[in-house]
Amino acid sequence: MRDRPDAADLLAIAREVLRGKLIGHVPQALRFDALMIANAMANAERETAAGEAPLEAERERLARHYGEPLGTEPLAEALLRLNRRLAAEIRAGRLDGDREIERHLLATALDSVRESNPKYLASRGIE
Repeated sequence: MRDRPDAADLLAIAREVLRGKLIGHVPQALRFDALMIANAMANAERETAAGEAPLEAERERLARHYGEPLGTEPLAEALLRLNRRLAAEIRAGRLDGDREIERHLLATALDSVRESNPKYLASRGIE
């Protein structure tokens, strides 16, 4: 078991200090860089909070599509292999109109935007 605050909490605290206390003391020429750092910290915080769940869901969808068992292959390796296969099939036009793949791509994109820019989704009424 990890101590509290955990990694996501520490990132949130550091980001709040950066934005709330330090940003006003950063020279104007470096302010954009400081805000980029704060945004990167927010992304890392959301990614940490989400854990492996979005990646595991992506792997499960692709494995199901290809009729593969989940097996013991490391998650990152499985995703790389499955996504390369998917990309090759898309480029070859073999998945045109495949509703299952369309749903997979949408779910994967939404998971990514939930971590990188949730305000964009919220502004469009998407959770």
